[in-house]
Amino acid sequence: MALRSEAFRSGRFYLPTVDLTRGTKRTIGIQPAFNNNYDVSINFSKAQGGLKSFIDQHGFYDQNDAGSDLALFCTEAFLPGSELKTASISGLRQGITQKYATFREYPDITLTYYSQTDYYTNDVFNAWMEYISPTSGRDNPAFKRLKYPETYKCDMEITAFSKDVNDEFSKLNKTSRFNNQLPSSITYKVVNAFPSNIIASPLAYGRAELVKTTIQFKYDQYFIDRTSRSGSRFQESRESERIVGASPFRNDFEFGRGGTRASTDSEGRDFDDQDFGT
Repeated sequence: MALRSEAFRSGRFYLPTVDLTRGTKRTIGIQPAFNNNYDVSINFSKAQGGLKSFIDQHGFYDQNDAGSDLALFCTEAFLPGSELKTASISGLRQGITQKYATFREYPDITLTYYSQTDYYTNDVFNAWMEYISPTSGRDNPAFKRLKYPETYKCDMEITAFSKDVNDEFSKLNKTSRFNNQLPSSITYKVVNAFPSNIIASPLAYGRAELVKTTIQFKYDQYFIDRTSRSGSRFQESRESERIVGASPFRNDFEFGRGGTRASTDSEGRDFDDQDFGT
């Protein structure tokens, strides 16, 4: 007798849909997630240099934390993905081409923000790219002199969470921030991100629509933290359980021979020093 399908052996073929939406002892923690509860924040203070102050000076009304100010205006975000590049071998088995993984690649992150009436969103990301690749001014031609990666790369957090932020008692009473509870969530902590492309925003006569700005980001890697709530029970992932640990990331662009910075020679002398070589 052939082995029955897992759908029949597990009993899932007669599982009521209401058990997935409301949750039971059998389906605890596996309710479907919705895509309209999330938060995106950028830590501009992580960059080694004057990136944060350079961006903050573009605000007209004392905006001094663009990473948090823009969190409420992110209208669309994609959870980071992951791709395995593969190669193949043919001829070892008749009719079979065997494939195997060669290396892992992280696709770009795309975020879309609403623009304010003073276009602060546009100015923040334009300033970020200007800091990376500065121009000499409006009247003079640009020159090719880019900043070092550690001065413009920032960390980013993309958090998707459930609506279960109040307990059953608080839902029947006036709530405040003091009786909120942490919901189920997943946080992608993106390491060393920077904007690579600001997509043009269309303007047109006709029916008025909100202006949106879409930005694509490059980054080095990410790791994931999760929380899970079921009633009064709450679980939170530990650092040791992360798929990618929190060990400091080191790349070849920041370090030269012997651990010295890439902007110095093997003896630690700065290439940009005007007295270099004398």
